[in-house]
Amino acid sequence: MSDNPQNDATLLMQTPTSEAARHRGMRMLAGSESDVSAHMSQLLADRLRNMVLVFFVGLSAFLVPRLVVREASSSPWMAASLACHVLVTLGLAVIGWRLCVRCKFVAGHLRLVESIVVMMLAAQFLLSGVSEQLQTAEHGLMLNPIPAWLLLIFVYALYVPNTWRRAAMTIGGMTLLAESTLWLPRLIDPHTQELLHRSATAEMMLVRESVGLLFCAGVAIWGVRMIGNLRRRAQEAEQIGQYRLKRLLGRGGMGEVHLAEHVLLRRPCAIKLIKPEQSGNVEALERFEKEVRSTARLTHWNTIEIFDYGQSDDGAFYYVMEYLPGLNLQQIVEMNGPLPPERVIHLLMQVCDALAEAHDRGLVHRDIKPANIFAASRGGVFDVAKLLDFGLVREHGGTTDDAGLTRQGLITGSPLFISPEQVLGEPPDSRSDLYSLGVVGYYLLTGHVPFESSKAIEVLMGHAREEPTPIESHGIAIPQDLAQIVMRCLEKTPAARYGSALELQVALRHCELSGVWTREKAALWWEASGCPNKRALDAEVMGLADRAET
Repeated sequence: MSDNPQNDATLLMQTPTSEAARHRGMRMLAGSESDVSAHMSQLLADRLRNMVLVFFVGLSAFLVPRLVVREASSSPWMAASLACHVLVTLGLAVIGWRLCVRCKFVAGHLRLVESIVVMMLAAQFLLSGVSEQLQTAEHGLMLNPIPAWLLLIFVYALYVPNTWRRAAMTIGGMTLLAESTLWLPRLIDPHTQELLHRSATAEMMLVRESVGLLFCAGVAIWGVRMIGNLRRRAQEAEQIGQYRLKRLLGRGGMGEVHLAEHVLLRRPCAIKLIKPEQSGNVEALERFEKEVRSTARLTHWNTIEIFDYGQSDDGAFYYVMEYLPGLNLQQIVEMNGPLPPERVIHLLMQVCDALAEAHDRGLVHRDIKPANIFAASRGGVFDVAKLLDFGLVREHGGTTDDAGLTRQGLITGSPLFISPEQVLGEPPDSRSDLYSLGVVGYYLLTGHVPFESSKAIEVLMGHAREEPTPIESHGIAIPQDLAQIVMRCLEKTPAARYGSALELQVALRHCELSGVWTREKAALWWEASGCPNKRALDAEVMGLADRAET
């Protein structure tokens, strides 16, 4: 994974597309730009809420004077206008509140809510426009009702995400009602007709407002089309191959990990990107490709699964892996302290399974540490251990090219969890991973590592030359059989450790507390642990899948 594996561990992803996909050698999926997609649904809810609140505030501001100061005219038009004003304002208040609290019913019928809001506002502007023109015509004046309609048209065009065709239908309907507001008083009221006959200026104003209204409606529809194109381009700019990036999850010196979704499958997954500026770094690219190839060869369910691999148009190399809802072991210990011994046994046994497959295929991980072991939720089962980050993997007895990735005597791995062989520059084998896994067990049980110092060289020399601090010295009750297993893993000589991951697993299985940490206990821990991160990630990914059809 990246140079900051702790950030890498919090994975996710999946994606859609659009027109410029053709420039990337991709084909548009029919319906993938539906205006009820996940992204559009959330955007529509936010924008519709803002539009409703804007008009609620505006109508409230105009309603107060009408209620405080009684209207001079008591015509049926004015009475109907006032009643409509009150009802629409109250209706907007209710809809705005339901949108603010994210009511599921309202969220599931956003386009219907949008239509109701538009019809309510249109009815209010129609009645108020006609009634006010009739009232002013009695005093020989001509009131222009068009500004209110222009406000509605342009606020709708700017706030509500739409296809231009759908916007054309809605804005076209508004325009027809606005024209009716302008012409209706002239057709039904004698005073207004008389004003038009006496004043050529009034007639010219009427024609000018009608033409201007049509022009503004056309501009608004064109604006909706431009905004839609810009939105699609912005989405395409955050797209790699068949995957659309959703948000950044972690960043390291070599690359980034993003939440994404697949265009066709709508499946959450995680994309690891190596930065374009690293494309000239041959060693970094070799390590990146080696990580992909090595991990893809492994099929055990306790190993992170690789879905895809490629290079984007801007030169960034990437690979796609499964989404892991949960936390890595370092995060769990940092947030909750040392883990119960039975849970440590449960997690370590699963890692042994993943390592057994890798070792059988001649692969040595060389970077086993808590941040590279994920406690995930898979298929409703909690605490499923997943082994990550095979970026430092090496084939046991590998070629000189393999060794070339760590040439010049550079130490590979993480100092706090590194094996003595790696510190001394000796070729590591599978037992090197067991040493590091022993340090992980030590850390999970105590919250400490065997060798702690602010100076990396002191930590490295501790692993190479010194006896580890006894695990019992940290004042935590640890079963003797488990303590002995952990300390045997920390032997300086590989021959003194367990011979294989399966042998270590057998030893763990014979511990008194083996099997005590059950599926039910794991589920209860995640519910009661106060780990909002895990639940938030679950909700986010479920939201990706749910909103894809909302």
